[in-house]
Amino acid sequence: MKFFSNPKVSIIIPCYNYGKFLNYTIYSCLSSTFDDIEIIVVNDGSTDSYTLKLLNKLNYKNLMVINQKNKGLPSARNSGIREARGKYILPLDADDLISPILIEKEYKILEERSDVGFVTHWTQAFGTENYIWSVPPFNTKKLLEENIVCVTSLFRKKAWLDAGGYNEQMNEGFEDWDFWISLVESGWTGYTLQEILFYYRRHGKTMFHNAKEKYKYLYN
Repeated sequence: MKFFSNPKVSIIIPCYNYGKFLNYTIYSCLSSTFDDIEIIVVNDGSTDSYTLKLLNKLNYKNLMVINQKNKGLPSARNSGIREARGKYILPLDADDLISPILIEKEYKILEERSDVGFVTHWTQAFGTENYIWSVPPFNTKKLLEENIVCVTSLFRKKAWLDAGGYNEQMNEGFEDWDFWISLVESGWTGYTLQEILFYYRRHGKTMFHNAKEKYKYLYN
């Protein structure tokens, strides 16, 4: 794998006590067919000893670790993106995996379509659950009704700036849905590749489950 001083894509990985999954996530990035990348891991105030030891030992070229007090997922993503050198950003949670061809395919769309601010795809869940989330072609009206954009979707750093970043008050979930709507409100559109390019690890109750339970009316 080659490494670049001015990478085109920055992968932002917030991590809170997920050290047992983190290397798998990083390896999935290093296996990408698109190698003009940097990886930024944001330690969001982890307290787990294994995670802290692992973060201290990470020694991949073009990978940096940012340490901050625990402020939540939106803040951790924003912290990483502020330091990012890439033209394009890929947020990736510390327990998930990307397809080797995700960045290559979505980068091509963003390079060819100046009106597109973010590119998404279908998702394969694995672990304690096994299902495919096959979203429809991107449609703004549909996005306002339900989230049809995967949290791990490639977007322009400029679009993030235009939208003012992730809302750091949204620590109970749906911060990604709010972010995609903010990008659309800023004048950007989205694009959906109708193929599985992302692997969503399921391992018990997560922030998404809690948010879905709390805001049941969104799913009626």
